[in-house]
Amino acid sequence: MLHNFPFDTCSLRADTVQALENTYAALSAKFNISVPDDINLHINKFETININPDISVGGVLQINNTANECYLAFVKIHNYYHSVRSGEDQDFYQYKVWAFITLKNDFGRILIRRETFTDRIVNLIHPVELKFPDDKVFSGKFYVVTNDEQKALPAMNWNFRNTIMDMDDDIEMEALNHTLIISNNKNIDAEQTVQLAELASKIAGIK
Repeated sequence: MLHNFPFDTCSLRADTVQALENTYAALSAKFNISVPDDINLHINKFETININPDISVGGVLQINNTANECYLAFVKIHNYYHSVRSGEDQDFYQYKVWAFITLKNDFGRILIRRETFTDRIVNLIHPVELKFPDDKVFSGKFYVVTNDEQKALPAMNWNFRNTIMDMDDDIEMEALNHTLIISNNKNIDAEQTVQLAELASKIAGIK
């Protein structure tokens, strides 16, 4: 176990603990990170996190030297199911990582992800997608829905759109007012978490 390991490892399987250790070492090697004191990221306000019914924050790291506050929340998820193949009950914990960024612009509430063929079909029948007429390349690549177009359009300015243009297909973003969260919805992995942190730090660097 690494010295001063900043994560809750209670009830974890050995492979998950190893993934946490590898991830922490990789982040420490690439970024200036610290453990913030007494921070509440209010994860219960975000729909993309709360699709998991039994969750808790098992650790938070702050990525320093960015123009805006940028954190990585290591969310501990309780998994329980009955295996039809083995007939056994599976009861274990996994970690997933979300990036939290505090930005100057108010986004209202927004969901951003890569657009799929299904999105395009649904939008033809029931148009809900936010479009950017001056940026057809972005609009063709991303699916954006919002509850406040008047806030979303200026908040998602060219600098922001250009910064996220090359994000991976499995990345999802959700914004609530001045907070943007990012996830790849995968179990913790060192390489993927570093990539997530790189994207988050780029967005947090927008002035």
